[in-house]
Amino acid sequence: MSLPAEPARRRFLKTTLAGSGLTLAFCLPLGGCGKDDGDGGQAGAAAPFRPNAWLQIQPDGTTTVFLAEAEMGQGVYTSIPMLVAEELDADWQRIRLQRALLVPEYGELAGPAARQPVPQDVALKSPAEFHLLGRPVTRTDLDAKVRGSAVFGIDVRLPGLLVASVARCPHFGGRLKSFDAEAATQVPGVVSVHEISTGVAVVADGYTAALRGRDALRIQWDFDPAAGVDSEDIDAALHAATGGTADREEARRGEPETTLEQAPQRLQAEYRLPFQAHATLEPMNCTVRIGDGLCEVWAPTQAPTDAHREVEALLLGPLDKLVRKVGRKLSIDLPSDVRIHTTLLGGGFGRRLKQDFVVEAVEIALAADRPVKLIWSREDDLQHDFYRPATRHRLQAGLDDSGRPLAWRHRIAGPSRGLCVGGARRIPYDVANLLVDYRNVDTPVPVHYWRSVAHSHNGFVIESFIDELAATAGADPFEYRRALMKDQPRLRHVLELAAQKAGWSGARPAGRHLGIAAHSSYGSHVAQVAEVSVQDGRVRVHRVTCAIDCGQVVNPDTVRAQMEGSVVFGLSAALKDEITLEQSRVRQSNFHDYRLLRFDETPEVETWIVDSDAHPEGVGEPGVPPIAAAVTNAVYAATGVRIRSLPVTADALRTPA
Repeated sequence: MSLPAEPARRRFLKTTLAGSGLTLAFCLPLGGCGKDDGDGGQAGAAAPFRPNAWLQIQPDGTTTVFLAEAEMGQGVYTSIPMLVAEELDADWQRIRLQRALLVPEYGELAGPAARQPVPQDVALKSPAEFHLLGRPVTRTDLDAKVRGSAVFGIDVRLPGLLVASVARCPHFGGRLKSFDAEAATQVPGVVSVHEISTGVAVVADGYTAALRGRDALRIQWDFDPAAGVDSEDIDAALHAATGGTADREEARRGEPETTLEQAPQRLQAEYRLPFQAHATLEPMNCTVRIGDGLCEVWAPTQAPTDAHREVEALLLGPLDKLVRKVGRKLSIDLPSDVRIHTTLLGGGFGRRLKQDFVVEAVEIALAADRPVKLIWSREDDLQHDFYRPATRHRLQAGLDDSGRPLAWRHRIAGPSRGLCVGGARRIPYDVANLLVDYRNVDTPVPVHYWRSVAHSHNGFVIESFIDELAATAGADPFEYRRALMKDQPRLRHVLELAAQKAGWSGARPAGRHLGIAAHSSYGSHVAQVAEVSVQDGRVRVHRVTCAIDCGQVVNPDTVRAQMEGSVVFGLSAALKDEITLEQSRVRQSNFHDYRLLRFDETPEVETWIVDSDAHPEGVGEPGVPPIAAAVTNAVYAATGVRIRSLPVTADALRTPA
């Protein structure tokens, strides 16, 4: 299947409204729109009918799917056409895909489509009739990516395109005080220098010249060192917040306080998780061309609709505010139309849900009066991210004489409730008395969604603590979990499957130890067994056995790829580095001090997919939450050291819990 160029807006509307064949607008449940996150919270509120995909069927049988969603490795350019081909009994070789251009005219289709009568009896295919779904299908974007012809945001080329780099205040909470651009303008290749809302932009005829010009700027930042905080300050505040009075109760059943106080055995543990960057391999970038009443944006964004809205708000807002943003009087006519071209993404993980890099690029293009591509450096990416929040967790359990949990109490302390509590309200274990609460701790660090969001915290915390309860009870960690999952048949099944395929009860090479963890999120259920060795203060993960029940599977190759990617992503956070602060400034700057898992450190990953006819659910995020606990539980099996703080350090491995 080819991936043609963007369809012209007029041509698309012409073929849609007046051409031969049939065109339909429909909505697919992509990106968790309106779906439960698996913990009782909504990933997105209910919304009116807004089609995110369009279908055109020509008389010759050629079927074209126009897709508005971003492709960032999750496989929507393959899975969505597969769904269409399956339901239409269409020839897979005659399916075509085009990226739908985000323009206001699509709204003209939404109204008429919403007024069409909804069929009362829709007969869907049974899985027994499928000829395509559930079978491995080669990704439609694979050939272009292998050959290097795939267009990511950073690959966009336009006539007369300039490149921009922005100097931003290195301290969170600071702002520009003054700058001297004289030396920067003398750098060969530098075209202009502009103050924008986030700092100072240097525009040049190439990326290297833009960086050299930025380095030549003499800037004074308005930042009071007395207002700066270090990581140690934040960590102390989070630790203090695990005690005292909660700001909000998240879940309660039974009588947890009384039961905990009266239980024959009590156990308490505190866990720490740090700030983490997204570290997408393609840094933030955006290309903008303004002219003839049009603002065109080429962006690797996860949320093109949000990008459209924010660019419109910038351009159509108060003129004096816009002039202040771009730093000079405007010499061009403001565009009356905004068009977003969504390119391929070199990693998203939640970072590209924010549109700061898009707005910056539009401001620069307005100020420069030329087409501009803004490129963030790796240092920009790591030091001006929207991070996974740092959190602290205090867990308490009351056990009966046999070690079975009677009460469970979980205090979560962090800087954003929405990013901290998901996955903790409902634990998968049979505990009659439960209390989960939250206490807010403000920090200057900008935070946002990070792959699997709060589940990445709470999957580690819950699965570590349940392992501690099993050890206290003198029970096998797998059997202890299994016995407490009577009301969670799907999660229990993947737990059993992962343990069986990993050889939980069998022999293994000397020095190898197993740890297990399971977690449900985004409608899917995942269990993982990590095979680990520990030597000279270093943890080596040799193999990860993963079992997933994600309901009905569209493309099993996509599921396996997402599980493998989730394992690597989660292991980097668990075993490598963290984001730390000094004077409200990120200490880390590149991959030498914010390390990712390397090829020679990557374990073998086996993925076992449960055959299911349940509703299809998420696979991009549910593989992340269990992996850290599976590894640290294996470390405990190997060393007797209980890891309660991530990432795992050599010092922690030498300190018994």
